[in-house]
Amino acid sequence: MRALPWVVVVLFSVAYAGPAAPIAPEELRHELFDKVVIAEAKRDWGAGAITVEHVPSEHDTRLVMTRSVDPTRVPATMRAWQGRKLVAGRDGSTCASEVTGLQLLAVTEPTSELGFWNGAADPLPARGAVLSSWNDSHVWLVGELSDACLGRTWVRAADLKVPATAAPSVVSGQLRDHALAAFRALPAYRAVQARFRGAGEWEAGESGPDPVLRFDLPERTLLTHVASAHIGRVDEQLLAIWELRDGTPPELKLRQVATVTLPRSPFGLSFAMDLRGDGRVLFAYTTRDSRGALYEVGDKLVDVPSLRLATQ
Repeated sequence: MRALPWVVVVLFSVAYAGPAAPIAPEELRHELFDKVVIAEAKRDWGAGAITVEHVPSEHDTRLVMTRSVDPTRVPATMRAWQGRKLVAGRDGSTCASEVTGLQLLAVTEPTSELGFWNGAADPLPARGAVLSSWNDSHVWLVGELSDACLGRTWVRAADLKVPATAAPSVVSGQLRDHALAAFRALPAYRAVQARFRGAGEWEAGESGPDPVLRFDLPERTLLTHVASAHIGRVDEQLLAIWELRDGTPPELKLRQVATVTLPRSPFGLSFAMDLRGDGRVLFAYTTRDSRGALYEVGDKLVDVPSLRLATQ
């Protein structure tokens, strides 16, 4: 243990493993384009015309399409989402909603200017360039939500307890400085530094280190810091999570360290959630073209396969 002037840093080792109790779809789902993402879908679950919901632009290059489902092809467990009561949340606030209908949603980033969507106001026949683009897309089974809860981030079954959730705030001053010092004292950090060919710290770019984030949950306050750098042909990434504890001096207890297997940059944590009320925290993350979640299981940090969502 290395003592810092203002905080005490407590270290322990972390390994990776799959979750003992996988997260069920009812426990947590993403919201995307004001729809709840239920599961990955097979393209042949769709039927009829294809509707262009969003066309590529210089600000958002995604092409988004929807299609009606053929209920005879959708598994019964997924059809059961029709009419389901839900709670939708964002930044700690929640509201009641329900699934008013099922459909398929496809998202892609076209490699060339296709042009078939120009001026399209009505559903398009599923043929030619339209069908080709559909078949090249990520396709999801989604639920249309009642109008009261649009613009949310996560969705959960209404009969489950609403979990404690915290949005991030940026840490400044002495606490930031000591979190960065603790980060740079990690063995995993020093291992990357030993391979770094430049001057100074490997994670400090032209504008300095990325922010230290703070998540204030009801029973604990967590600090996080993520750093990344391109070294040789490899993107090096490191995430550290501490619990801030009161005391004289205050204490930073290291909860988790994750390396290498994080999604590619840019990477950011969007909220923290005590999913099951047992003190194990789930961190939702975003990258340039995806969303996902890292979940604490014992002394391990797990990238949750069921919550990986390609958004391009």
